[in-house]
Amino acid sequence: MHIRKRALLVLGAICLAPAIAYACSVPVFRYALEHWQPDPYRLYLYHEHDLTESDQKLSARIAEHREAGANIELRTIDLRSPMEDQDRARWEALADKSTPLLCTHLPSRAIARQGGLDAPIGTAPWNEKVVQGILSSPVRVEIGERLVAGEVVWVFLESGNVAEDDALFEVLNQELEQRQNTLKLPAIEEQDLAELSANPTDLKIRFSSLRVSRTDPVEKWFVDMLLSVESDLRDEEIIQQPMVFPVFGRGRALYALVGKGINADTIGQAAIFLTGACQCTVKAENPGVDLLIQKHWDNYIERSEPEEIELTLIGLGGKTPPMDSEVSNESPPLDHATLAKSPEGPLAGEASQAGDSGEGGISHSPMLWLPVMVLLVIGIVAGVFSTTLLRRQ
Repeated sequence: MHIRKRALLVLGAICLAPAIAYACSVPVFRYALEHWQPDPYRLYLYHEHDLTESDQKLSARIAEHREAGANIELRTIDLRSPMEDQDRARWEALADKSTPLLCTHLPSRAIARQGGLDAPIGTAPWNEKVVQGILSSPVRVEIGERLVAGEVVWVFLESGNVAEDDALFEVLNQELEQRQNTLKLPAIEEQDLAELSANPTDLKIRFSSLRVSRTDPVEKWFVDMLLSVESDLRDEEIIQQPMVFPVFGRGRALYALVGKGINADTIGQAAIFLTGACQCTVKAENPGVDLLIQKHWDNYIERSEPEEIELTLIGLGGKTPPMDSEVSNESPPLDHATLAKSPEGPLAGEASQAGDSGEGGISHSPMLWLPVMVLLVIGIVAGVFSTTLLRRQ
């Protein structure tokens, strides 16, 4: 059984290797902090009356927070006017249709990983208390401070079972301390120094943990965001278990370690990935979902290069696929998160590092891109097939 699983993972990783665009010797957690801009959360305000002065002030407040660094965008939808298809479908799917109503959704780039056209977090009445809870919370402020200090923050979401939470939180902290003392950062190659604003000798591995209660009303929206980074975290067999979310870069949650998946192996493999060389610098090709954290990240980083490479995908017929403002074109990565939920977690880290290995050099010629895209499609199919078999086993 273990050999078969390992073979499937290696096959998926090898097939995905051609999708790697550009490798860098800067460690993942630091490259993400330097270059990866957080994707914006999407707020949809449904209303059926003219917005009052109070409504407009609240809308302006969201815009102010966005200017202050919050990765968020608001769109108002007047129910009295013709709606776009997705706006209508989103509205019709709601059980509570009292207005004005605010719908909060994950960033568009997270949609592909959720397996659908929308990735809802929750709905709530349109008022100042709700908006403030969505925009910020004490834990998210603390996470932001730790991230700019160079830490990787491991968020422990309690289950409510005190004994289990205490035991697994101790496992987490012990393993983080051990990994922090034994892991070594990669040597920064000379050609990659331009990707790093800090002195390479000043880079250190710093792990810290934060414990969050699911019942804390101040952190209600943050808890909902965490439970939305993967589509199955609210499933009945998972929802009541403790969870750990490694958060790095500019507030990107890697994936969830759940229940018995919170062990030395899975923690260690996530730590190895985050502190290892960035094998793919394109954010969309890496696991994780951005959290909503208000911070002017660029004030802390003197960026020397563009934050990421934007790739234009060419279809198998040599044509560019149609764009949709609500749908991401990113390719779903090998399912690290599903593997991390399993006690047999070491394989997740192996797939992560094998699947992210590849050679740099990008050609913008459609003729040269064609074989790469064929291999990419094969890799995606193999990765999905492998993950499906693993889940069934």
